[in-house]
Amino acid sequence: MYERMKSPRDQNATLVQTQILPGLDAHICPTSGGVWIDVIQYWDWFRTQPGFPEPLASFESPRPVDIDDDHNGPVLSPRTGRLMRKCRVGSGLGFRIDFEPQSGFWLDRGEYESLKEHNLHDELHLICSPEYQLALVRMQTSESEQSRFERKLGTENSDRISSFAKWFARLGDHPVAMAYLMSCIEHEQGDAN
Repeated sequence: MYERMKSPRDQNATLVQTQILPGLDAHICPTSGGVWIDVIQYWDWFRTQPGFPEPLASFESPRPVDIDDDHNGPVLSPRTGRLMRKCRVGSGLGFRIDFEPQSGFWLDRGEYESLKEHNLHDELHLICSPEYQLALVRMQTSESEQSRFERKLGTENSDRISSFAKWFARLGDHPVAMAYLMSCIEHEQGDAN
């Protein structure tokens, strides 16, 4: 379909077409081992998968991790030459997928295999979605905030407060419950003085 595309990691290497799954063609860089998956070919393949059009998201919680970016420089799409966006994978995996919506996905050596091992290889479109990327940022911010509270309050106190907050959130009438809680806290503070 796309003849003689150059590797985004080695401009001297021409990508070689191969089939990475039945019905899914990709292009492999012979020198870097990276994988190029064209977005059109991906969607054509995806439409034939069980569960289409309702994808089965195997990652309910993105769980961000530190990124181990051997290749953190800019990547240009081998098809369009446009700058690709770096999308964190999450789900306990510490790498990013390079993505350009009009052309496709670039995965460095071993990344596609890692996605397959975690049953995420058919969720590239979900991982690269703005909603998922935002959820990762929010979760990372929340975990960072939680760590800060744990350092200040101690793990046991932090866990107790977190459990209480979850229980409190399930109450039906939040304004009344919040008013009562504040009254109890004020009363306890008054007794302590």
